[in-house]
Amino acid sequence: MSPAVVNVTLLITASAIYGSVFSLNKLAAAAGWQPLQFAFAQSLLAGLALAVVVLVRRELPRPSVRLILACLVIGSLFVGLPITLLSHVAPHLPAAVTTLVLALSPVVTLIFAMALGVERFRWGAVVGIACGLAGIAVLVMPGSSLGGGSAGSWFLLALLAPVMFGLGNVLSSILRPPVTASTAMAGGSLLGSALSLVPLLVATGLFGWPALGPATLPPVLLASAVNAVFFVLLFEIIRRAGPTFFAQFNYLAVLAGVAWGAMLFDERPGLSFWLALALMLAGVFFATRAPEKASA
Repeated sequence: MSPAVVNVTLLITASAIYGSVFSLNKLAAAAGWQPLQFAFAQSLLAGLALAVVVLVRRELPRPSVRLILACLVIGSLFVGLPITLLSHVAPHLPAAVTTLVLALSPVVTLIFAMALGVERFRWGAVVGIACGLAGIAVLVMPGSSLGGGSAGSWFLLALLAPVMFGLGNVLSSILRPPVTASTAMAGGSLLGSALSLVPLLVATGLFGWPALGPATLPPVLLASAVNAVFFVLLFEIIRRAGPTFFAQFNYLAVLAGVAWGAMLFDERPGLSFWLALALMLAGVFFATRAPEKASA
């Protein structure tokens, strides 16, 4: 099998499994999980499982301040904090709608990159941002899929998640963690996610999790498995094909999230949802399109 086919297969697999996270958040909320506890439990279980794999395969990296900082940043901004937020809003929104935050992640990433001087200002980025904002407006205005009521407010709150994803993308590129096995980097990031949530759990009196049983156990086990596999695939795809290739994940994962919502909750997004998605994906196209080089 050619490297290109392998890369595409890995990308589709990563997108398909990650799209289920938004439906699992709804199942966890219905089972009685508190958002902070759910994010902490799945991060810890997935991180420990990968740590065992790393030890068995003798891939334990040499500790360094940069590696530890990278794991904390990636873990908190890609898993701990956004998963807590999305678990909090999950009971109030269709799973397909919360999946839309992934479509905004590349646009927000570019905003942070330009603000921090990592990327130069581009008019294409302005058009991309405008398309993303138009997509949000279509989704929350009266008569839309969310009706402009309380559901619209919950979606606006969910938009903090792509802000975290975008900031995490830029900071991760700046930190540039040392070359490390994909499994070790994934396990470290998930344990970093769990560690970053401990202060919040202690401060809110939620340290621990509910009694595990037939209702509470399946969501956290499935979410842990999804995170463990996804993060290994994420670092492996970036290692093999680079971050630009992996950026296509944002398109595919949204569609996967819609499919999971349809299968598990019989959700059927309306016209305004698809129009909002089209505008957001157009925003991703304009924002991430490389500027044309001037001809000699």
